[in-house]
Amino acid sequence: MSTTLSSAKHFLLATVPMLGHMRPQSGIVCELVKLDPRLIFTILLPDVAVSVFSQELEQWSVTEEDLARIRVIGIVKGEKSKPGKMLEWFVQIFQAEALELRKAYQSIIGQGSLSCSATGTTFDYRHITAPSAVFFDMFTPGFAPYLKETTPDVKIISLWILTAGSILWHHGKREHGGTADWEDRTKAVFERGEDGGRTFDEVAQSIRMEPNSGRLLPNADGLKMYDYESGPPGGGGPLPVRAIMDAMLLATQLADASITATTSVFEPGSSKVLQDWYEGELGKKLFNFGPLVPFTMAQYKAPPLAAQTPFQPVYDFLDAHPPKSVMLVSFGSLFYPSQTWQLEAIFKTFLETRTPFITSRAPALYQPLDPELEKTIKDSGLGLIVDYVPQRDMLTHPSLGSFLSHGGNNPMFESIAAGVLNVFWPFDVDQPIHAAYMTEAVRIGEAAQPPARGGKIEGTPAAVAAEFKQVLSEIKGPVGERKRKNLMDLRQKMMDALKEGGEVRKDVYACLRFLLNEA
Repeated sequence: MSTTLSSAKHFLLATVPMLGHMRPQSGIVCELVKLDPRLIFTILLPDVAVSVFSQELEQWSVTEEDLARIRVIGIVKGEKSKPGKMLEWFVQIFQAEALELRKAYQSIIGQGSLSCSATGTTFDYRHITAPSAVFFDMFTPGFAPYLKETTPDVKIISLWILTAGSILWHHGKREHGGTADWEDRTKAVFERGEDGGRTFDEVAQSIRMEPNSGRLLPNADGLKMYDYESGPPGGGGPLPVRAIMDAMLLATQLADASITATTSVFEPGSSKVLQDWYEGELGKKLFNFGPLVPFTMAQYKAPPLAAQTPFQPVYDFLDAHPPKSVMLVSFGSLFYPSQTWQLEAIFKTFLETRTPFITSRAPALYQPLDPELEKTIKDSGLGLIVDYVPQRDMLTHPSLGSFLSHGGNNPMFESIAAGVLNVFWPFDVDQPIHAAYMTEAVRIGEAAQPPARGGKIEGTPAAVAAEFKQVLSEIKGPVGERKRKNLMDLRQKMMDALKEGGEVRKDVYACLRFLLNEA
């Protein structure tokens, strides 16, 4: 056994306990492990996510032999978050993990042993070569400078679980609509004597957070959006997210390569611009792994009995309704409408139009509904409000007809994979551009300014209710059928890209060759 291990290739992934990140990352790990039987993958993450990551690995059609070469190790002891309290929990976890990652990495490269804080299992690294490549999540940026300092020959891979357009807007150069050149621009402000007595950090922060000028953002795929449409009305998203994404810029500059969760089938123009910038100007490698969701989702399979218990009310609700009649309302693990009257207006519209729906209290920024409305929803039998939802299973259920989401990378591509219409309510980061790619709908909110693609935003309860009533009507009629056909056409193009010989498969192979120094 020791001879086999000593000749193995060893990669490492440092990630965080966020399902929206772990789900696509598990796909990256499995795709690479399946291609090379010599490969061993170590996954370092907080212990509360060990079982979740392990379960996600099993979604990717891997053999028992493949799974045996993937070591999922908890390095941070902690409790699971509670609904509505996830933001504080994230901060605590990130701070603790930043310290433990370094300790764990030293144990691995020193060929010692490492015990999983979740299972108690001890993993022996005495006969395993040190990692030759380390993948890091966008929320573990502080690990990258440490790696370059301690093991400069190790390849560092940044995981951009984003589409090309959103990467360019948030991390690209000024001409891309981004702020990657913020440091040079900050220095230029001081050289021109325009600092106004502000510190370097204050000027830099103003440049990073400036998207409210009304400038039309450039986009190679022809999207028309003003800069203030790329973030929430009023400017500035949740502070921890912004701070960590800023740190990601530094980490990405240190990376040798990046992996994205997109394909040129979805955004041909932006994909080319990103590649020209990242590879042509920065001299790094870029690999598009496509929509990192299992595209076998379209065929629903009832969950095994052992897995039904926590979500039994959800499955019972779906089973009790006709095909394509239920709408899922889910905004992921972080985002949630800051003004509950907006969501309450939509829920009242559900009741008025007799539209069954399911929603959850899971987001970190969750705001409780009016107790009377919540009681009315429960008594009506039309709505189900739960702490968490099994989103992927729900999207493949025949009764699920549409999905109101924030438009993050995973829910967007999962809905495409399942053939379910997505109604977008974007908040920040990559979500606004996804909504623009996929629909002509406009956002709502009192602080919203006129969208570049036209339309009027009133931001009142009556306006929200009227617009959503129209959306529901279109979903149930000829417009909905036409959009479903378009959705399935897009799905087929993405499936072709994922097939052997397709664009995505070629990039996956090229990535492995690069990591193994065989390119």
